[in-house]
Amino acid sequence: GMLARTDRLRLYKIFLTRAVRNSESGKELTEENYNQVKEVKSMLGITDEDEAVEFRMNFGPELQKSLNMAMFEIMGDDFTTDLVTNLKEMVDKTISDYRLSEDIVAEFASPIYMRAVSLAADKSPSGIPSQGITEQLHALRDLLGMSEEDTFSAHLDVFGNQYKQSVLESMGSTGVITKEYMEPLLSLRTRLGVSEEASRGLYLEAMEQRMIPMVEWVVLELERTMLTAEQLSRKRQKDFGEDYFKTGKGADGTLGIGAEANIMTDCMNLIDFYTENKIAEEKEIGTKTIEKKVMEGDEEKTVETEVPDFETVYPVTGLGSGAVAEDLAELLFRQFVVGGFTTQGPQGERYEAARETFGGILGLSKDKQEEVTSSIGGTVYENYISNSMRTKGALDQQDMMFLANIQGKLGISAEKSEEMLLDTQKKILSEEANALLVNEDAPPAMLKAFREKCNSMGLELVADVGLSQHSVEQLFESEVSPALVNGEISLETGDVLSEIQDSLGMLPEDAEKIFLDILVKRAQAVMRRMKAEILRGREENCPELILRLVRYAQFTNGEDLDLSVEESSGWKLFNLYDAMDFEGEDAEAVETNKDVLKRALNLN
Repeated sequence: GMLARTDRLRLYKIFLTRAVRNSESGKELTEENYNQVKEVKSMLGITDEDEAVEFRMNFGPELQKSLNMAMFEIMGDDFTTDLVTNLKEMVDKTISDYRLSEDIVAEFASPIYMRAVSLAADKSPSGIPSQGITEQLHALRDLLGMSEEDTFSAHLDVFGNQYKQSVLESMGSTGVITKEYMEPLLSLRTRLGVSEEASRGLYLEAMEQRMIPMVEWVVLELERTMLTAEQLSRKRQKDFGEDYFKTGKGADGTLGIGAEANIMTDCMNLIDFYTENKIAEEKEIGTKTIEKKVMEGDEEKTVETEVPDFETVYPVTGLGSGAVAEDLAELLFRQFVVGGFTTQGPQGERYEAARETFGGILGLSKDKQEEVTSSIGGTVYENYISNSMRTKGALDQQDMMFLANIQGKLGISAEKSEEMLLDTQKKILSEEANALLVNEDAPPAMLKAFREKCNSMGLELVADVGLSQHSVEQLFESEVSPALVNGEISLETGDVLSEIQDSLGMLPEDAEKIFLDILVKRAQAVMRRMKAEILRGREENCPELILRLVRYAQFTNGEDLDLSVEESSGWKLFNLYDAMDFEGEDAEAVETNKDVLKRALNLN
């Protein structure tokens, strides 16, 4: 049967070591012996992985000795190019003698190079290797057969902190690295052997380290405008003297921010720090279609073409670094937006242009920024529109120009602006309608003005303003009932009723039903008054009331009023009407009205 794996490996190892020992030098694997080893490998079923392990275990120490000797010689104080050439021959001979693969050589080369970089650091008091030491490392790298990419990890481990420290030291008092310091940093990266990608990471670490206290300071400035010294001491568990604070006044104003916040300069310093140090990055997110003009012969044409689409990403943020909590980041952004909105002139324009950058630095998503900006815009819109509509009844061209200016300043889209305008108008009209509904003494003229305002703005009371059908019916009754009593609405002026019904967006049958209910209630109320006057012997007070009853009864031809009246009282009231002076009135109309009154009083 087949030998066990351990037995096969043992036999293979014995043959491999004897093949070297039997060579003329006793320290090499000749071509002939190597071929025999390969045959034995095949016979014993040894895998490539097991073969590599045996070569590493048996001949690795010789390779390591050779490479170590070469490393110490090259990194010594007596370095020459001839030394490297001679050492390379020695190392190559060891590799060749033992038929060592590139993988095995690379495995031993990496830790040896790491040791060499550590020696280089020990020989560099400033932390930065000299030109000579750098040349020695390059020579060793070539001897070890390593690429520049293979050495980046070692250089990052040893010299990474030095690069980061150099970045920090290159910052001025504002934290900005000027051009005269930026260029030496690029050459330093090459000298230190740190990859471009790793150096960018170290650069960002240094920027974050410098940025954190800047963000914390701005947050503290914001908090101290909104909290008392005692409140801030509790929040931060640190004692702050009264002289540190401006007024200790809490937040006020319709925008919900500290009224005395004066941190725009600090915010702009933070933005300048971020932008001038080129911390933000442009990330390709796909492609977009643009139009460009091209010449075809003598004719200029517009063609569409696909180009890369980029978005700005912020690798270092206040939220990401833990320098600010999310609620305070939103509040700080709100303060900045309001500061830009309320500042006039070039400085205000500068604030507005930097708004999205500041939001990105804080770590707020675009959606969150838009939410905050829209809430501010909504508040401004609501306050301004409310004042204009209360004073002028509607928005004019000047108002629309002002709102367009706000839209531009806050970066609100046209669609969002239109939505906010409509929402604000709806809210104001809804509040106005509710005020009218709870005010039982609201004059009809006010009710009429309200519905006409809604009509002029193209808003339906139910669908747009959000009133219930019951509320609309209340408005109808509140306007119609007084007009019915004072005679503004009569059979002759029935078109007024239709105009109100149409204006309120009611169905004719709904309005008719409600109007009938009003007629019945009013007619019955008049009847109760007349009966009371007759009971007290004051028939002389009845004629005006009878005329009003006739006017109500005309709408139903005297029917469906459900009047409760004794026949004697009914005839008394009819006779009072019959005795009135109708001179100058149409005789036929008078007779018709008498018939209507008889039916209403159940005298037929």
